[in-house]
Amino acid sequence: MKWSQFFNTSIGKKLLVGATGFFLCSFVIVHLAGNISLLYEDRGESFNAYATFMSHNGLIQFIAWGLKVVILIHAVIALQLTFKNRAARPVKYAVNPGNKTSSWFSRQMAIMGSVLLIFLIVHLAQFWWAMHYDAAIPMVTYEGDSKEYKDLYLVVQEAFQVPLNVIIYVIGMIGLSFHLIHGFKSACQTFGLNHKKYNGIINFLGVWLFGIVIPAGFALIPLVIYFKSL
Repeated sequence: MKWSQFFNTSIGKKLLVGATGFFLCSFVIVHLAGNISLLYEDRGESFNAYATFMSHNGLIQFIAWGLKVVILIHAVIALQLTFKNRAARPVKYAVNPGNKTSSWFSRQMAIMGSVLLIFLIVHLAQFWWAMHYDAAIPMVTYEGDSKEYKDLYLVVQEAFQVPLNVIIYVIGMIGLSFHLIHGFKSACQTFGLNHKKYNGIINFLGVWLFGIVIPAGFALIPLVIYFKSL
């Protein structure tokens, strides 16, 4: 069987979803580490330096565009699998089997994934576009550094002083949390890692790290900025 044919099968598509999911998990860790600098009391020097490096380094930009492709592949294939599974069972069960066949999280994957995808589109339009293409963003310099930085820190600070933006961001992180709680464990099962020797650490990483700590860390940033501005 050719690779192109293999990845058109259900197993091939699940492997693609799992592999792209693992890549996205690594991305959220790096992204949160950079975004934490928004809370530093340095007038945005750390965050603007981080944003400038991420937007001008050739390798990082190559990975960033690859990331967008990965997100699209992940979303499209995941939706294909969801629709295929529903089509295979066109008549709903008279009694919902509940946790006997699937977890509540797994049954909400399509909804939470859609919420997350909508959030990503809004997020990219609001911040990524501004960083790369908004010529109206002011430039800023810092003491001891003659380099000028596009002040994306100011853009973020002003955006998160608007309650609606904060609410959208927090809802997006709730979607991320629910998606990762099931998604990480599901990806591990797809790659055959659902062994009793590894289930403890898989559950810890999936629920606590990716499902709670990372989304909570992202959500904390706009909340802190908003309440500090009051």
